[in-house]
Amino acid sequence: MKKLFVMLIVSLLILSVVGCGLIPGSSTESLTTTAYPTTFTWPEVETTEDSRIEIINQKYQEFSSSLPTEFSASVILPEIDTVGYSTEYYLNEVILTDNKLNYLPQSYDEEISITLKITYQGLTLSFELEILQLRDEALYNEEQTNIRFDEIVEEIEAMIPEVIFSDFTIPDVSIAGVETYFFVDKSHIYHDRLIFTFPETDEVVNLGIDITYNRQMRRISIPMIMSDFYHLPKIPEIYIITDDFSPIETKEEYVYGYLDMFSYDQYYNSVMELGGARIGIKLRGNSTMFMPKLPYKIKFETKQEMLGEYAEKDWVLLANFADQTLVRNALAFNLSKELNLEFTPSVNFVDLYINGVYQGNYLLTDQIEVTNDRVDIEENSPDIDTGYLIEYDMRLYDVGLDNVTENYFMVDYVPMVIKSPDISDAHYSNDQYLFIKDYMNNLYQVLKNKGDYSGLIDEASFIDWFIVNEYLKNVDSGYSSVYFHKDKSGLLKMGPVWDFDLSSGNYGHLQEDLRGPEGWYTARYDKNIFFLHLMEYPAFRANLKARWNEVYDLILANIESIYPLIDSMARSRYLNFELWDVIGTNSDWYTAPEILELDTYEEQVYFLVDFLTKRAEWLNQAINNL
Repeated sequence: MKKLFVMLIVSLLILSVVGCGLIPGSSTESLTTTAYPTTFTWPEVETTEDSRIEIINQKYQEFSSSLPTEFSASVILPEIDTVGYSTEYYLNEVILTDNKLNYLPQSYDEEISITLKITYQGLTLSFELEILQLRDEALYNEEQTNIRFDEIVEEIEAMIPEVIFSDFTIPDVSIAGVETYFFVDKSHIYHDRLIFTFPETDEVVNLGIDITYNRQMRRISIPMIMSDFYHLPKIPEIYIITDDFSPIETKEEYVYGYLDMFSYDQYYNSVMELGGARIGIKLRGNSTMFMPKLPYKIKFETKQEMLGEYAEKDWVLLANFADQTLVRNALAFNLSKELNLEFTPSVNFVDLYINGVYQGNYLLTDQIEVTNDRVDIEENSPDIDTGYLIEYDMRLYDVGLDNVTENYFMVDYVPMVIKSPDISDAHYSNDQYLFIKDYMNNLYQVLKNKGDYSGLIDEASFIDWFIVNEYLKNVDSGYSSVYFHKDKSGLLKMGPVWDFDLSSGNYGHLQEDLRGPEGWYTARYDKNIFFLHLMEYPAFRANLKARWNEVYDLILANIESIYPLIDSMARSRYLNFELWDVIGTNSDWYTAPEILELDTYEEQVYFLVDFLTKRAEWLNQAINNL
């Protein structure tokens, strides 16, 4: 009876175990358990690891070498070809039909997560795979091109202002592999300059740009506002009222009156620089005095600053009538300053009004004279070896040497006018006259005979003066306005530079072979007799060559400064040529045929830029071949 009871208990236990699925049987995908009272005690059962797991893992290790690690086209994933095994692939929990992994073209590489399920003898194990889907090269290249185009457009847009107030220089887009073509829907582009039309009201101009990169071309349009005329920046203005509105008609006698001068801040507000200053004003110059737009000399009762850092009584207003760019004198003065010549006339453009009438654009600058702030040499001294300022001036022949009132002497048929000491100075003596006359004639003889000039001239100043005049091919460099100065017991120096309105191709009275940008000018036998002989010295030529190469970048920068200079006074030069309608029409003796052919201000300016560019190139080669 007892034995029968035990067998019944064992049978019940076996049925319970089978019912709970703990003994291998009908299912391999899920296991479930049934809860029993906690007071029931299970008999100890020996457990062993399922050997199929190890078999599947081993088969996976063998099989994995045939699985792709990357793909660039749709691929059929392999199956295990051993009997008893089956394989399935899942992407995002969706089975891959026929084990096909489709390639989705993208511009970037992407890791694709695949689930591989291997089944063996009813047991399935899952393995996670990472397969790299390679980028589509065409899409990648297209995306990179788009990104680069966006970068290029951003770089170009940064070069384009929202508002322009003058002609605008089309930017030089120096980006590797990029070509650009610019065009506009209004006005026009002339030699890479968008021409400002001076509209009465703001006008939108669309700057079109064809951008070519990587054999693709894209077109963009950038709007710019062409400012209305009344909001263009103003340069300083000088207002002169003469007593009783008297006309200014001679260079001998001053007409008296009052001067006001205004500058303008960035908000177009006027700032009074001078108010009610008492002045005398008269004509000045030689040939320029007979041109329609008159040059003036101003003398204050007391020293005054004129847009600079020092005060003087005498100031000059250059008309630049013969120069239809208005900037040749300014370019020469600016280069002289860059070369550190001992004194350089100042550069300030102004609009001039006399007795309420607009006179035009003028260059306000210094009088060439001896002062502490200008030609700083000794004066008012009875000493023989005192300071001297001299002008090489062939113009004296124009009036006849017998009619000359200036204090001058001759050096090989060249009149040399003593500007200081003045003959009316109480300390002046004939001994001073003889001293400087002998000095200059002795210098000429030394140079002519190839002697040692080192104890007579400051060679560095001669070289720098020569560079300025030869670079601009100044017609007066061997004629007049050629200044020398010598301080007490010092060497003779060249300068200051002066009078460049007839330079850089702007001289109608020269024969054609002298007007172009090629060829030596100052040192010709019929021009400056001092440089004619200096250029025969090997040492002088060697030092000229060394200095030229030292300052050549300043020459190129001087050319590059032309457009910013004219742009800074766009409003003023427009008003000037509205008043003085000479461009393409003025055929006077000083107007070269090449200048007369140019009908617009922009053509005049480009002529100057092109001339000086070619001139610098020619001189660079010629000087380095000395």
